[in-house]
Amino acid sequence: MRVTIDLDRDIIIIPDNFFKKIADENEKLMKFGAEPVKALDRIKRSYETAMADTDNRLLTQSNAKVTRAKKPMTPEAAQKILEKEEKKASDK
Repeated sequence: MRVTIDLDRDIIIIPDNFFKKIADENEKLMKFGAEPVKALDRIKRSYETAMADTDNRLLTQSNAKVTRAKKPMTPEAAQKILEKEEKKASDK
């Protein structure tokens, strides 16, 4: 999930679905017994992590696309994809 810092206007721009995504992630965390994370704490943690290692984490947009690692797929996500595909096939 991308968050943008606008240095000209001194604002942080979040996606429209930012809080929904955080809520979804928190549901998963709680399901496995972990503590939920506040949305603003998530931004602060990522900012502090990036600023602590600017030699490796201060990237241009084009470089960031190359270095981004893919997340492993969860069994739940795989199941949803399979269900969608089955529904498409049965609708035909």
